[in-house]
Amino acid sequence: MSTSSRMLAAIMFADIVGYSALMQRDEHAAAKMRAKHRHVFNSLHDKNNGKIIQYYGDGALSIFKSAVEAVTCAVAIQQKLRSGDIVVPLRIGVHVGDIVLSDAEVYGDGVNIAARIEGIAESGSVLISSRLNDDLVNHPAFVTQSLGFFDFKNIEKRMEVFALVDDELIIPKKQQQNRSDRFRDKSIAVLPFVNMSPGKDDEYICDGITEETIIALSKIEGLRVTSRTSSFYFKGQQLPITQIGAELNVSTILEGSLRIIGSKMRLRVQLIDVSQDTLFFTETFERSIENIFAVQDELSLLIADRLREEMGHLEFTDQLVDDPEVSIELYKDYLKARYHVLKMNKTHLEIGISIFNKIIDRDPTFLKAYLGMHLAYSLLGTLGQMPAEEAFAIGSPYLEKAIELDDENPECQIQLAYIAFLQKWDIASAFQHLNNARKIRPTTDFYQTMASITSAQKNIVGALNYADEALKMDPLSNINYHLKGFIYYVDEQYKEAQVWFQKSMAMDDDFMASKLYYGQSLLLSGQVKAGQIFFEQFEEDENDLTKIGGLTLAHILSGNLKKAKAGISRIKKAMNTALAQHAMLFLPPIYTHMKDEEEAMNVIENIVLLKMPMAVYLFSEPLLKPLHSNSRFQELRLKVLGEPTVTPLPPVKIKMSLFKQNELLTYRQTLKKLMETEKPFLQPDLTLRRLAEYINLSTNRMSQLLNEGFGKSFSEYVNAYRLDCFKLKARDSSNQHLTILAIAYDCGFNSKTVFNTYFKKKMGVTPSAWVKDNS
Repeated sequence: MSTSSRMLAAIMFADIVGYSALMQRDEHAAAKMRAKHRHVFNSLHDKNNGKIIQYYGDGALSIFKSAVEAVTCAVAIQQKLRSGDIVVPLRIGVHVGDIVLSDAEVYGDGVNIAARIEGIAESGSVLISSRLNDDLVNHPAFVTQSLGFFDFKNIEKRMEVFALVDDELIIPKKQQQNRSDRFRDKSIAVLPFVNMSPGKDDEYICDGITEETIIALSKIEGLRVTSRTSSFYFKGQQLPITQIGAELNVSTILEGSLRIIGSKMRLRVQLIDVSQDTLFFTETFERSIENIFAVQDELSLLIADRLREEMGHLEFTDQLVDDPEVSIELYKDYLKARYHVLKMNKTHLEIGISIFNKIIDRDPTFLKAYLGMHLAYSLLGTLGQMPAEEAFAIGSPYLEKAIELDDENPECQIQLAYIAFLQKWDIASAFQHLNNARKIRPTTDFYQTMASITSAQKNIVGALNYADEALKMDPLSNINYHLKGFIYYVDEQYKEAQVWFQKSMAMDDDFMASKLYYGQSLLLSGQVKAGQIFFEQFEEDENDLTKIGGLTLAHILSGNLKKAKAGISRIKKAMNTALAQHAMLFLPPIYTHMKDEEEAMNVIENIVLLKMPMAVYLFSEPLLKPLHSNSRFQELRLKVLGEPTVTPLPPVKIKMSLFKQNELLTYRQTLKKLMETEKPFLQPDLTLRRLAEYINLSTNRMSQLLNEGFGKSFSEYVNAYRLDCFKLKARDSSNQHLTILAIAYDCGFNSKTVFNTYFKKKMGVTPSAWVKDNS
């Protein structure tokens, strides 16, 4: 288990403005500036009880136990760095929030918010969040000024930001507040590949390659990849890329097509920048279908390389797709079976099960086939197309076999976590399995499960963070909307809960869990009549007690005891049917609000005795709040959930540098000399990998050298040289016979779109307008 500790802390982000440009002009002066920066930071953090978590490039991340100490330190740092012979232009952002500290890392949205605030600061300023500003109200020594409200990327609500006012500090001007966020969002959605084959039967291969690409890219740390569910929502829809990108909240879209004729396949892919709506990469693969595993890995690595070149440092291994070591025919059958299963209706599920059975007969060691069978039966039970208990019983041995074959598989680890949580009530083991799964590959299931466990523990901050991460990866999943609603429900924020349950129901009107909790949230918020009307609209269903259970609660809360007792009688009769366990879950809140605490506790004890999986949620159920002080209730809670544990929040990690300071300076000088003498940027097909080979660095280290040493991605770094080359040649009268695009190509640009977009971004005008003014 992690030794992480959760705490409320003040988080400071700071960096030197213009440091990368200074390094290029005068490395000696930059080194002196950095030395002063480090000395002042170390001494003032010691004085103000601050802890420096990480120096990164030209900046630093640190934490303090109090807002006052953080702000005192920030002001003192600016005063020191703005005085003397060496002036260090620093910007600082500070926020107070819930974080988790683990060894040399700090996690949590608080870190992200502090970074965003620092990103809109100016040299010499200290900007703080509204939450931290509230903590300074009783400290007249600090004067602040509101800069207004800001929309920060990946932060759900607009945030008010304040500037500290002091004779030694700068207050940002309006035009500086509006500059773009310097942190580019590293996110991508892989849209379903289009089947261009003459035979439409090959569509299952398209879907399989799409899914494998999603899985492969999700292994890259620091890259947020939209899950399959949300990506496939747009299958067959002809919508603008900007609209899809906005709905999925990603910066980049990967789309492609596949054409299979005989044993040959042609795979075409392209990457699109959503904000610019421009294509920045395209590639076509023509291969034998027999090499599909190698092609999937080649494709994933190539896409990963191009994303790293555009977005900045991303770290990944040299293999992203594992060879399942089965024949191509068996693998094609697997893709076909999974294609049918994910259609999620009874006919297709049965077809998928039939194919999986044949695969297992041919190769009893093929792990994915067992996971496919388990998924198929889980869906049959969950979707009500087969009695749930029967479906889960049939599917369970397939999961057990999959775990036997490879218990380190992330899907197996997630399932083991569910078993530990819902069946064994071993929270520590559940977290261990989840951590194991996340190390291999973070998935939506990981965040959903963490949100479920932490909400059961009433760790609201942690649960909301995990639910938010799940929503980022899968923004079109009603399960994620339901989860967020459930967390607010547990926290007794019923109005907020209703909003999220409504979103869930809008996406899936048949999802009974959201309907139940939405109705209960109406009752608990005092809207008893509205809750009663809501439950009355349900259709009678002999296989579901939601309507009668909800109405019985409504009748109790409205004082209609005659109807309430009739409802209780019907629920008690269901105790002798297949709905017995469902009935038992309704009885504790019903007895509690009938003021029969003894009977409510008796039912809860039976639920625990029977090891019913849903027992884990009883102890965070607001309807049972009157029982919280009951000693029997407390003992049972301890038996089911154990002692409260600290769980890590979704990470916003600050990676340790791959370079020591002297190494960084040496490699910077080496790369700079290479670019000026050998001019590799003139090569239109120059890649990060090839540039790394020039100075004998690994690709990962080269990526971080550009990121940390120059503050740029590969594309930004190389295109800056190409742009300087273009401006020089365009001013040269001997080149007047060449077109603008010919000069651009001569300087290494390999695309008209990339050249025009980059030029306008950097120069503020079109290339033709600039040439006209500078010829």
